[in-house]
Amino acid sequence: MTKRHGHYCRICGSLKPNEAFSGKGHRIHVCKQCARLPKEEREEIERKDEIFNYLRQSRISDKNVSRLRKLAVSPNERVAELAGIALQVAEIKPNKKMRLKELARSVSENLVASN
Repeated sequence: MTKRHGHYCRICGSLKPNEAFSGKGHRIHVCKQCARLPKEEREEIERKDEIFNYLRQSRISDKNVSRLRKLAVSPNERVAELAGIALQVAEIKPNKKMRLKELARSVSENLVASN
């Protein structure tokens, strides 16, 4: 196996050479190109990644749920919508085991009840 050189940019998700990072960029894992993006756009990407990481966890903890509640009232509509969906998932089934089956069952029950 060969060792990969460079650093991973957490905004664009790519592996870039050391030269693509500034001094601060190395520490916060943001390349120079992504550092030039508007602050709102960078924060939106970071918040979306945070929300999707909560859904990948084996258990969505109470601390995560409280963070999702804060994100659900975000001024950014996309982030607020994603956080709201993740919050609903956390309330229905916080554990990852059998999460998809439980969600499918609750959705089908809601569809039957609404008809």
